[in-house]
Amino acid sequence: MADLTSLLELQLSEIELLGSMFPGQGELVLDDPATVADVRQYVDGQTDTPPAARLEFTVNLKLQEPQQTQFSIQCSFPHDYPEALPDISIWTSCITRQSQSQLNLELSQYLQTLPSGELYVNSVLEWVQDNASRFLGPASPTKEISPANAASTTFARYWIYSHHIQSKFKRRDLNEWAGKLGVTGFYLPGKPGIICVEGGKERCEEYWKWVRELNWKKISLRHHEETELADGQTVDGLRKFQGFGEKVFGAHNFHGRNFHMDLGEFYQFLKEHQCETIYAILFGLEGKNTES
Repeated sequence: MADLTSLLELQLSEIELLGSMFPGQGELVLDDPATVADVRQYVDGQTDTPPAARLEFTVNLKLQEPQQTQFSIQCSFPHDYPEALPDISIWTSCITRQSQSQLNLELSQYLQTLPSGELYVNSVLEWVQDNASRFLGPASPTKEISPANAASTTFARYWIYSHHIQSKFKRRDLNEWAGKLGVTGFYLPGKPGIICVEGGKERCEEYWKWVRELNWKKISLRHHEETELADGQTVDGLRKFQGFGEKVFGAHNFHGRNFHMDLGEFYQFLKEHQCETIYAILFGLEGKNTES
């Protein structure tokens, strides 16, 4: 395995190459230019402290055929890229949600075929140019997502376990999709990453479908609960969480490399929401209060 300095130097060189390929305003958008400066200082030996944040950016790729449209390729480099897969997703307003999910699924499959250690982004851009037309055909009528919990007869709560959740783009998607589907819950960023969603069974199934189509090192549905609604029961009446959002508990090196949460505080949070039994299912050991 290459050392961290060599890997980060490759990442910088790829971003510099992309900058020369996409010099126009708004074509290459860095999420945080200060992160690039931090990485450069480390690579040049000006500091011994590894950069905390990932290099993240968006390439806005304009295509003319078969119609003029723009695809936003959102990239997030883990510190061990290119030996590890980058987090890359594609967004465009010109295709249906279903087509976009299929596009990202096929992109994820394509990434798995690329040799480790090589720079990926230019290959991804070429793949988008070669394959975008397949997703830009006449859109067939699609069924809109009905109002949250409409006609749901089963309440569900899904507990999803990921190797890690760090990418800004993934965290944005987790929040946006929860709002679109009307599910409540939370996600715990860091390593490991935990996602909890609750609501109508159909909504939770759809959320899990969308989530697993993203590019993950490892992700699984660790546990799910289902309750058939009896007379007088409602989905809202069985929820244990209000809204949906990110939860942070005493993180060490938050937003940094492989940051971990304080699991004692997380266990206390689960107890406050009458969910403490899930701790052993998620982590394989009994939870302990922070003060104990």
